[in-house]
Amino acid sequence: MSLNRVIGSSLQQPWTSIYAKLMAIILLYGATVHIGNVLGLTGIPWTSTPPLWRTMDVALLGFDIVAAISLWRGFVWSVWLVFGGILLLQFAPYTLLRSHFVLKPEDAQTLNGLLGAEALLLGIFALLIWLRK
Repeated sequence: MSLNRVIGSSLQQPWTSIYAKLMAIILLYGATVHIGNVLGLTGIPWTSTPPLWRTMDVALLGFDIVAAISLWRGFVWSVWLVFGGILLLQFAPYTLLRSHFVLKPEDAQTLNGLLGAEALLLGIFALLIWLRK
């Protein structure tokens, strides 16, 4: 059985379907955070943040919205989008370009918490898909 079929059948199962919707809600929360950043509602004026941060806010805002809607609708490709997007748009930059995102000591702790939470969320999702629950 192909991996796409496994994902598709898993998304039809109650636990995986509910979890996909929970992930969609979490992604929408992420989108609101990025909107808040762009509007300067998070304490730092957006134009005074480093250009890489602004680029990531825009990229992650688009990713979060598309991923949330597609996960909610149960599209098989949305699972690939979520895993690939989180790996490429969060894990890669926040580890490979870490020094660009850590401006004060507490930023490192925030990034570690974010990456840990993302790893946990993806791990649970992968387990549910694998078990077809």
